Amino acid sequence: MKAAVICNGSINSYKTAKLYAEKAGLVISCDGGLRHCDAMGIKPNLLAGDFDSVSPALLEEYKNSGIEVLTVPCEKDFTDCELGIREALKRGADDITLLGCSGTRLDHTLANCHMLMLPLKAGVKARLVDEHNIIYLIDRKIELDVKKGQTLSLIPLTTCVKGICTKGLYYPLTEGTLSIGSSYGISNKATEENVKITLSEGILLVMVVSD
Repeated sequence: MKAAVICNGSINSYKTAKLYAEKAGLVISCDGGLRHCDAMGIKPNLLAGDFDSVSPALLEEYKNSGIEVLTVPCEKDFTDCELGIREALKRGADDITLLGCSGTRLDHTLANCHMLMLPLKAGVKARLVDEHNIIYLIDRKIELDVKKGQTLSLIPLTTCVKGICTKGLYYPLTEGTLSIGSSYGISNKATEENVKITLSEGILLVMVVSD
């Protein structure tokens, strides 16, 4: 089952976000992400969060429509995004898209990239999507359908990522290593419409830039 977890970050163009949300069998609105659902005309299956950043009137309107609500305390040890991802996994999602998870709050954006670790550990496909990027987290391999000439960047999340092999990139890697503190993996280009990346050790952020 595909799931969309919609949060309170920036969605400056609803066109791409709506495509993902409409394909999801499970839509979880996290706190202020409800404004995005409302703007897209998407009815979520679950409202989750502490609800400190959502319009009370909008929240009440959706509550009255009979949608399931999961309320947690404002003082907690996790973000609403993490709550949404955990609920998606708990409810059987095998493919998760995070929307509204980037923007001006760089702390939240970075943390949400890290939150891709939850589905990765569960063996579930996941990505963080905005109008400029699609971000994946891998610890073994990934195969991507892209456009020729599209920009891809590989960024180590662990201190070292070893044994990296790529196919379909202008600057290839064969048993390569990427280390934190280097920009070596930034701004590669797809030479084929299918890109394959494998690694033997570590965790790698794969960022596909929308040109």
